[in-house]
Amino acid sequence: MTSRDLYLSMVGIDDVILAKASRPSKNNKVIKFHKRLSFVAGICLALIISATAVAAIRHFWGRGMSGYLKSTDEQQQTLTETGQAIVYPELTDYSSYQITDQGVTIAPNTVVVGDDFAYISFTVSGFEVGENEEPAAELDYYLGDNPSTESSWVNGSSSFYDGLIIDDKGYIAYADGSEVKIGDDGNTIRHYYDEDGNLEYIIQIQAIDGVNTILGNTLHVNFTDLGIYPGNADYQSYITGNWDFTLKLPTVSNTQNIKVNKEVPGTNFTVESIDISPVSITVNYKVNGEVNASEDCLGMPEFTGFVLEDGTRLPYVANGGSSGFTDETEKYAVCSRAFDRVIDISQVKSILLWPDDFGGCDMVEVEIQ
Repeated sequence: MTSRDLYLSMVGIDDVILAKASRPSKNNKVIKFHKRLSFVAGICLALIISATAVAAIRHFWGRGMSGYLKSTDEQQQTLTETGQAIVYPELTDYSSYQITDQGVTIAPNTVVVGDDFAYISFTVSGFEVGENEEPAAELDYYLGDNPSTESSWVNGSSSFYDGLIIDDKGYIAYADGSEVKIGDDGNTIRHYYDEDGNLEYIIQIQAIDGVNTILGNTLHVNFTDLGIYPGNADYQSYITGNWDFTLKLPTVSNTQNIKVNKEVPGTNFTVESIDISPVSITVNYKVNGEVNASEDCLGMPEFTGFVLEDGTRLPYVANGGSSGFTDETEKYAVCSRAFDRVIDISQVKSILLWPDDFGGCDMVEVEIQ
């Protein structure tokens, strides 16, 4: 699949929401991505790395985070050395983060942050499912110390890492580069377990603009059940337990703001600037005329990818986020997106956008240099 439908199907759908749709929890403050933003003056995303940085100590993220963010060893070293990533197994008190219940041990593995986004992975040991079964979990996660307040809410998406990625051409591929295999049921065979027989659970969250922040905040994650998805978004419980974590998110953030001031072809929007990091972007727009909006669509351009200095096109980089107007007159707007990989900012020549969020249109290119 290479269509816009595939791209949209991967943005902002949370397995927790699907599993709990028929019985919501009052402590589950997870909202689907693409909610309209509150009125604020602007958004900052921050996380900047130097492509030439050399780390004295080798820091290796877990298999899941490495695949989820398609990161190289050098990128992993740099983000960890600069304090924007934490590798928990390297910590001297790592054992205090490991929680065992019902014979299953869960522990944080890697955390990567920007101002508005955070990626958190957990290693799960001792939980086994059948060869053709999809492992799943029931959990709650929130920011801050009070789950009953709005400041705890996050946009979120989470699932067990399955070894699959979407490559640069929009096709399904294995992160390790091996040939994709199809099972007897006609579906792609997924690789949930690593060579040690462990699973990795990935959570991606976005702070709600004007409500809370990521950097330096406290993230609470509570796994309460492990099971499988037998199909149709159902959930089947295998193990009930309590794996409760309180994680202090990194405080480091360095935004690269680039002034653009170029029109988005075929629209009434101008890209005034972008706030870009190796793992996320905010595109800041000025609205120059009427916007063709509807009940379900904002009618504004959406970030989707990049063109690099060497001409390489990366059209399917966006992986969750939000869009909205930042003032009551709707003369200014933003589009915030996480990435599905770590990006070398110095190599970005242009951004790729969908002209609107209605579908059925071609990508357009806006140079940023």
